[in-house]
Amino acid sequence: MKIAIHIGSTLLAQALREQLLKERDVAEVALVHPDSGGETGEPDFIICDAHTIRQQRPASLCGAKTVLLDYGLSEDTISSLLVTSKVDGIMTTDADIPLLMKAFHAIAQGQIWIDNCKIRALVTFAENNRDCVTEGNLSNKEREVVISVSQGLTNREIAARLYISEQTVKTHINNIFKKTNMARRTQLVPLGIKLMADPVS
Repeated sequence: MKIAIHIGSTLLAQALREQLLKERDVAEVALVHPDSGGETGEPDFIICDAHTIRQQRPASLCGAKTVLLDYGLSEDTISSLLVTSKVDGIMTTDADIPLLMKAFHAIAQGQIWIDNCKIRALVTFAENNRDCVTEGNLSNKEREVVISVSQGLTNREIAARLYISEQTVKTHINNIFKKTNMARRTQLVPLGIKLMADPVS
């Protein structure tokens, strides 16, 4: 199998590469750098972190199965990434190489790999936040902002999409937080999904 590693920590990426190259099932491990121009071949898997998973990929990496390396992300961050990004598996940094290889094989067969503790935490998080999903008295523009936030867009990207200033986006987000009794952008993801499914509710 061919693997690309695209994480922010060069030191961790190099150490992970060295360990993976010791595995007999691994034919190639490439490190993806911003200046590499996507010259990594066409890997079967790409290992990303919460920052790099949001970056646009070169065409050669688009077909790769994505494994998110979890550095201790919160449940709401993981929930947001699962909805807004292509994630085929989540591995914690304390996982050993044999477990990572097991995950690669499961993902190659079409399964999604998330450890049981993380699933339990995500289910609990979803249950606790299910009743918090309310659109309150949101204006049409605020609804558009919520949908954009739930898609993982930054304030600058939302401003460009909606033809408003970044300061106006910030004002809308603060108003949305007040109206929905939420405090974090990731909490808006379920509401954004609801609004995309039923935009006129």
